Amino acid sequence: MSFAAIEAVDFPLAALRRLEAFLPDAPVALLSGESRKAVVTMATESARTAGVAAGMTAPQALAECADLRLRLRSPAAEREADALLLAAAWSLSPRAETTAAGLCTVDLAGRDSARLPEDFARVGAALEQQGLPVRIGVAPNPLVARYAARRAQPVLRIENVPSFLAPLPVALLEPAPEDAELLAALGLSTLGAVTTIPRAAFARRFGGRGPSLWARAAGEDDRPLVVVQPPERFAAAMDLPQPEETLEPLLFVLRRFVDRLTLELAAGSLAAVGLRLQLRLEDDQEHRRDFSLPEPTTDAGVLFRVLENHLATVQTEAPVTGLSLEAWPARPVARQDDLFRPGLRDAHLFFETLARLAAVAGSDRVGVPRHEDTHRPDAVALAAPSVELPASMRTAAPPARGLPLRRYRPPLAATVELTANLPTYVATPGASGPVKDRRGPWRISGDWWRPEAWAREEWDIELAAGGLYRLVRTPGGWLLEGEYA
Repeated sequence: MSFAAIEAVDFPLAALRRLEAFLPDAPVALLSGESRKAVVTMATESARTAGVAAGMTAPQALAECADLRLRLRSPAAEREADALLLAAAWSLSPRAETTAAGLCTVDLAGRDSARLPEDFARVGAALEQQGLPVRIGVAPNPLVARYAARRAQPVLRIENVPSFLAPLPVALLEPAPEDAELLAALGLSTLGAVTTIPRAAFARRFGGRGPSLWARAAGEDDRPLVVVQPPERFAAAMDLPQPEETLEPLLFVLRRFVDRLTLELAAGSLAAVGLRLQLRLEDDQEHRRDFSLPEPTTDAGVLFRVLENHLATVQTEAPVTGLSLEAWPARPVARQDDLFRPGLRDAHLFFETLARLAAVAGSDRVGVPRHEDTHRPDAVALAAPSVELPASMRTAAPPARGLPLRRYRPPLAATVELTANLPTYVATPGASGPVKDRRGPWRISGDWWRPEAWAREEWDIELAAGGLYRLVRTPGGWLLEGEYA
């Protein structure tokens, strides 16, 4: 049996930096609090190189590095980073626990040990890319795995526990101040030195805390993991450090959300079939949008582009103070390609292209024309296209029933002279002259119960100069609708 401990490097600082768009490349330091006695507790490598060190006050740190960004710990950012770390741990094994802030422990029982190095490298690279560098320790029990993670560069596997523990400093035991003083007074600076003292003698010297200290120094840990189950609701939310009026900071945070949610979905063998985006505004208003995807996916790039294309068209009345994102889960689509039923090669790319067109031309101008359920001629509406193409792109032509009508797009406005309520002369930009013969009228109407009610009176006419035409009278006037050819 073996366990893996996945520990984030400089967790409070990394959690904060991964959710602020302009922090990853800047020197940053964390302060212990807002009081005048606040001191630096942690700093980035660039800040340390400039001379910033733990224990400095804010003025002292700024004197060393003028570009230094001072921040307080962010509980919301740390919760989000913990959730990301746990989602990555589930990709190794479903038996994982959140041991401490920035630390997950995974039970590797049943895993193929030959594939573990590749899996550790994959998890480490994925978390590094998402702004959360980690160290991974592997050992026979969770405690030694945690010790190994502290020494990993970036992965360390322990086979011989006593020889590994012997030179480690007693600071790993995280002793209480009085115990640390007593250990120093006894000259016990390593874990190996602690275990050279018999357990009973050590317990007598340190009292009730002695057995626990000695057991941790010996690497003894037989506790079961408190396994965390994957969530049933996949959501992320955050209040922004300051109101934002530009798109870039929002997209930066949303990308982090999407990366974490797709990892959680994959851990449960699920995929996202829809998204819900909510933006909280400074004037207490809210912008909300639901997205339905053509098919379930765990591709973070696809989900992010859906949000990016939408936000590029959004203008809010007030700055954004917070945002949330929820993914609706579904089982991934598993189907075999069919030679006789063509489908889209990449449904998400197709619908992403439609979304970009809608952003430019308007959502009411993009789609597939469908005949409406009405007797009104040429009544069509735009509908969302299907993911699957028709089985045959060519359909049989209807049987010939006379001359076909070649419609004008748009119809030509006409001036019509009537005699005894019959059209006898027509004047249009395209065709004019006396009417030689006529058939009609044929009257149709519909939608009388709606504001868009319509009515038509149709005539088929022959002009004296030649040509057969469709003439229509509507409430708006006469139109020459087309020519029979």
